[in-house]
Amino acid sequence: MNNKQVTDAYRRFERQGLVLEGFRKEVTPNVVRFVSDGESGSFISFFEVPEQGADQLIQQEIAYFTTLGKDFEWKVFSTDEPVGFGERLISQGFVKESTESFMVLPLPVSQATETETDAVAVEIEPTRFEPELALRSEAVSVVEVIDEAGIRAAMSVQAKVFGGNWEDHTAELIATKQKRPDDLKIYVVFDAEQPVSSAWLRFTEGSPFAGLWGGATLDSHRGKGYYSALVKRRIRDAMVKQKQYLTIDASEMSRVIVEKHGFQHVATTSPYLWKLTRG
Repeated sequence: MNNKQVTDAYRRFERQGLVLEGFRKEVTPNVVRFVSDGESGSFISFFEVPEQGADQLIQQEIAYFTTLGKDFEWKVFSTDEPVGFGERLISQGFVKESTESFMVLPLPVSQATETETDAVAVEIEPTRFEPELALRSEAVSVVEVIDEAGIRAAMSVQAKVFGGNWEDHTAELIATKQKRPDDLKIYVVFDAEQPVSSAWLRFTEGSPFAGLWGGATLDSHRGKGYYSALVKRRIRDAMVKQKQYLTIDASEMSRVIVEKHGFQHVATTSPYLWKLTRG
């Protein structure tokens, strides 16, 4: 795998070509920004600027979002230029959050088709894919959810694991599933009907990439292979969609797991947050 070719393609298809429900996408000569309906959640997905114009661009974006009365995130890849852009953001008031590993799995071409999804799903039932983990209870299941109740069950896990308010994110996933159902697959691991682990898989039309997002498991249910079950399910579903690459922004904990499935480290990503001072 050629890392530069992959990051260049990802920049084109996923950072510039991204489409999301619940956001207003704005494309300028230097940035692609997504403006949320709420005070938070807005972000810049792509930027391109010469070094001598970097500080001015940052100031322009701060002024723009300040006028709108919104906080926003600016994610920076280690492959982005100019070098040291993150330090420039910090110098102008952004707060850096945890750096993650941008990892990519090259996918083999699958002979499966959309009509065979059920057969693929059966292959990775938790009682079968890793029997040594003793996931033998019939009360445990991995389910793709498609309705609002199921999506809320998935997001309840995220809220319990990470804290914070997930209503805006939940609304975006519900809207996407309703309006562009082929762009999103959401999964929940249930234990005795309780949602204990969840994740989702995103597709951008025309892109060779699919993205892993949101993997989380309740503390009480970790170490039982649920996260791996969700990874394996999403690998298979991305193959069914004939995608070439599967990506993830992995924490240190997640990186150890996805490396076992063949994901390769390509870059690092760091989110920088600008919070508007409110009275």
